Amino acid sequence: MRVANMVPDMQYAMQQSQQALSTALQQVSTSLRVNQLSDDPSASAIMVTSLAESANVDQYTKNISSLQSKMQTADASLNSVVTSLNSAITLGTSGATGTVNSENKAAIATQVQSILSAVVGQANTEYQGVYVFGGSESTTPPFVQASTTYTSAQGSSTVPLAMTTPLTPNSTTTISDASTGETMSFHAAAGDTIANLETAINTAVTAGTLSPGTSATIDASGNLSINSSGGVVVTTNATTLGVMTASLSTMVANAYAYVGNSTVDSVQIGESTSVKTNLPGNQVFTSGANVIGSLNGLISALQSGSSTQIGGATTAITTALNYVSEQRVPLDSTISQLSSQESYLGQETITLTSQQTALVGINIAEAATNLSQAELTNSAVLAAAAKVLPQTLLDYLK
Repeated sequence: MRVANMVPDMQYAMQQSQQALSTALQQVSTSLRVNQLSDDPSASAIMVTSLAESANVDQYTKNISSLQSKMQTADASLNSVVTSLNSAITLGTSGATGTVNSENKAAIATQVQSILSAVVGQANTEYQGVYVFGGSESTTPPFVQASTTYTSAQGSSTVPLAMTTPLTPNSTTTISDASTGETMSFHAAAGDTIANLETAINTAVTAGTLSPGTSATIDASGNLSINSSGGVVVTTNATTLGVMTASLSTMVANAYAYVGNSTVDSVQIGESTSVKTNLPGNQVFTSGANVIGSLNGLISALQSGSSTQIGGATTAITTALNYVSEQRVPLDSTISQLSSQESYLGQETITLTSQQTALVGINIAEAATNLSQAELTNSAVLAAAAKVLPQTLLDYLK
């Protein structure tokens, strides 16, 4: 008599039943249909791509969030500058009338000086410790009061500097001119001396980058002295020279120079979309119509000029006002673009989340039904196994 061995089949059925029950329990606890690659290889592959897209969207959203407030701060500052320039135009127009005496002109000049201080304050606006108009030089104020004389910290009567003194190789000496609104940077190569720096300064004067009369000399104490009639700000990292320091007695009233840079950074806010993250201050306040220079010009005209000169200085401020308004256009456009992209990314997040849920998620009611069915099936298999597995050959012989 042939006896069928049902034990392997029953063991397999028990394993399958236990696996189904375990899967159902996991679906209920995680609300996911796919918890590992083997659950659904095709859905898992699509899920990997979808999650990568979600990560990109999250990063773009973070970029927008960190940039929006900074750009809005910059725009608010420029709005304040526009208001200040309008006030200066009103004051200049009043001062240009032939009926205003010298005492009244002086009082108006004082008011314009206050406006200039306010504009410089806006030009040095900070956002979370970063100067928004400094280019990439964002940790120090971009606009500094200018001086006619800067002197090196190195050099003395005992060890004097000379035109033949070598500059530190790869060092940079920068001269920012308050009158021209321009900056000259001299990068020292190996073997360059102070005489090479002097030549570069003379060339910059000829080109109009630096004001006429700007020069480099060795003073009586053996220090390098950089002088200018228009007012400059000098910085250097040449150890040969040491820190360049302005003499307090040579500070130029109402004159400020830009010591930031022209670097414009950008950041990705979409797969193929990026925006500029900053607006260098020289582009807004000293280039073109030279906002700071025009206010300084009105102050000087009110203090010692004729009505015609005051009128001309007021016209220059009107030009500066129009220039600032033009600079705000791309800034406002960027702010609008950020807002629009933020809305788009929010919708994209919802779409991707829905896609991922459809791929690997499971309805909780469906998961509960699956669990109930798995439990019934598992109970039935175990009951059958209880009858089959204890049987032996003797049971069949009976």
